[in-house]
Formats: sequence, structure tokens, C-alpha cells
Amino acid sequence: MMNQKPALITEPIPYKTLFPWLNLFRVFRLAVDFQKIILACAAILLFMLGNQLFNQLPFAPQQPVSNRSELVHQRIEFPPRNSDLFLHSPQQGLTPIPEQSPGVLNLVRGTTLLEPMSYFTRPVLTLFETGASWSTLAYATTQLLWAIIIWAVFGGAITRIASIQFAQDDHIGMRAALKFSLTRILSLVSAPLLPFAGMGFFWILCLLIGLLGNIPSVGGVIVSLLWGLAFLFAFVMSLILLVTLAGWPLMMTTISVEDSDGFDGLSRIFSYIFGRIWYFLWLVFVTLCYGAACLFLVELLMQLVSHLAFWGVSWGMGSEQAFELFNQGKTNLATSISRGWGAVLNITFSGFVISFFWSASTVIYFLLRKCDDGTPIDHVYYTEEEADTANELPLAGVAKAGEPVIERPVTPDKTDDDVQQDAKESTDPE
Repeated sequence: MMNQKPALITEPIPYKTLFPWLNLFRVFRLAVDFQKIILACAAILLFMLGNQLFNQLPFAPQQPVSNRSELVHQRIEFPPRNSDLFLHSPQQGLTPIPEQSPGVLNLVRGTTLLEPMSYFTRPVLTLFETGASWSTLAYATTQLLWAIIIWAVFGGAITRIASIQFAQDDHIGMRAALKFSLTRILSLVSAPLLPFAGMGFFWILCLLIGLLGNIPSVGGVIVSLLWGLAFLFAFVMSLILLVTLAGWPLMMTTISVEDSDGFDGLSRIFSYIFGRIWYFLWLVFVTLCYGAACLFLVELLMQLVSHLAFWGVSWGMGSEQAFELFNQGKTNLATSISRGWGAVLNITFSGFVISFFWSASTVIYFLLRKCDDGTPIDHVYYTEEEADTANELPLAGVAKAGEPVIERPVTPDKTDDDVQQDAKESTDPE
């Protein structure tokens, strides 16, 4: 008998166990969620409303914010500029559509994956401008507080849904997610504000050094000697500011995952970023590269949707009549509604960008937590109410009636011989 070689048993290589950062490639599937995109679009509309109200304040700038730095950038062109190339119509001299003026269509900025952070970072950087007027500082503070509140509610809800999906492969509804964020809004708001309180302390120390410069004759000398202390205080403020700007989304995620308070969210992120700075930078780099590819594909799809929709309608309506619906010189009902559909496309695209941003922040937090303290990726705080909502199924029959279920013993099927034997026993006299 010949010796046979034993069969090789091949097992799949646990790539995600060896390289946990591969879980970042699940972000796209998490971001393509109708509920998350709806929450993101609702946040954008509230930013629109807030800016309209803030422009009416006494300390608002002369030029509205929507004209200086648009909240929304028109990435999806509707109507497409080169539609005449696909219409195959004899008209070759169509006038190109001029640039859209700032307005409703420019309420979303979806330029890069980091654009959602601009709602938070732009007013923060304005606060640190040298020589800024009190009105500018007041306006920036108002925008910052509004951004923190909006992202505390809607960003917290998005990260809550993403954390349950990523860790438990389960799903909760928008109502449960919004209830979670609203009941913990104090923690979500206080987490990014606590670092500014610490920066305020060191800013007051620098302010006191500056006040010494008002002493006649020797004020300049005293300030010159104390520049070293000012550098030290500024160094601490710089560390706090950088970690706050980089870790602010992770603070929101910490509270959504752990159901903790603002101080815990702040302390965890400072510990994770300072302790795992290179791993954190690697996760951010992979996310940005992967996110750029995902946003390109989504933008390409939506551009194609815009083009094919205009292409199909123009065949029946005529190209010139279709372009007239977007004439900048007209303000009739048809023109307003047509431009509104273009705004819907852009807001939807920006909603996906925001959903991707917060979903990526959720996954990065899970990976940092596992790397730092070894907590399993599938560990997430799960309330009983959310579990009941996620596992709720429609009841029918006995379960719906509330009657007890009586289990009967299972008997094997009888054969033909057994049936005949039973019939014979029943007919035989005793």
C-alpha cells in the first residue's frame, strides 16, 4: 500500500485580526445609509436657518456669510454644461449656463471629506485672529456654539447608529438615535467646550503679561523679559488646540459608544491621540485616501444622474426649452422649482459626505480604543430600549394572543405495519 500525503487543511487568513485598520474599508457601507443621510441633510438645513438668523444680529458683518464663504458648494451641476454633446441635436450654439450666484444652491460645501469639520474649525480659527474686532469675535462665537449644538444632536445620532452597526451588526432607528443624543446633549456639548476653558486659563496668564506692558517706562522691559513664559503658555495652548481640532469628532463618538460624560470623552481622546499618535495619523491617512475614492465614485454617479435626467427630458421638451427652465434672468415658479431640484442633488451629496465623515470617525475610535486598552471592537453600550426596538418583530397567532405555548412530544411517523397492528388490536375481543 502506497503512502498517501495528508490533505492540507487551509483556513482563511484573519486579515482583519492581523490588520485591524482594514475595518476602515467598511465605512462606505456604513455611510450609504438612508437614515444617516437624512440626519445629515437636516443638520445642513438647520445651519442654513442659523446663518440666516445670525446675519440679522446687530454684530453681524456687513457682507453676509453666504456671500463670503459659502456653506454649500455646488458640486453636482444641474443642468449639465456639456449636455448638448449628448443630445445629438442640430443646435450647436447653445449659450453656456453662467455661474450660479450665491444662494440656496451654495449652502453645502462638499469639496473634501474634511469639509464637515469646517463648520467647527472656521469660527475657532476666527477667534484666534490677531486684531479681530469685538463684533467679529461675537459673531464667530455664535457660529461656534451653533455648530457644537447641531453636531451634538445630529452628529451624535449618526455616530450612535454607526457604532451599533459596526460593533453589533445591528440597526436602530432615527428616533432612538435622536433620543439618545438629545438626552446626552450636555455631555456632547461640554466635551469640546472643556478644552477652551483650559485654553482660557493660559490666555488670561498671557493677558496679564501684556497688561504689565502698560507700566510707564519699564513696561516694555518687563514684557520682554517675560516672553519666555508667554511661549510656554502658548505651547500648552497649541497642544490643547491641535488635539481639540483633531479629536473633536472622536469626542462625539466616545459619548455615543460609551455613554459617558464630556470629561470622559475629552480625557479618552487626549490619551488615545498622545499615546497612539502615529497609529492615529495612519488611520487618518488611510481614511482620507479611501474617502477620496468613495467621494469620487458617488460624485460621478450623481453627475451621471443629473446628466441623464436632463438628457431624457430635453428629448421630449427640446434643449432650448429645457435650458430656459434654468435661465438666471427669470424668477418664475418653474425656474425656482428647477433650481430647487439642483439644490436637492447638492444637499444629498453633502449629506453623504457628512455621513461618511461621522461613520469614519466612529470606526477610527473603535480602532484607537482597541489599540490603546485592548477593548474588543464589538463592545458598545447598548440600552435595553434600543435592543427591544432593534429586535422588535410583528407578532401573530398564539404569540400575539398572549396564550402560553404548549409543546407536545414529537412521535415518529407510523408505518403501514404499525397501523394494521393497531387496527387488529382494536377489533380483537378481550
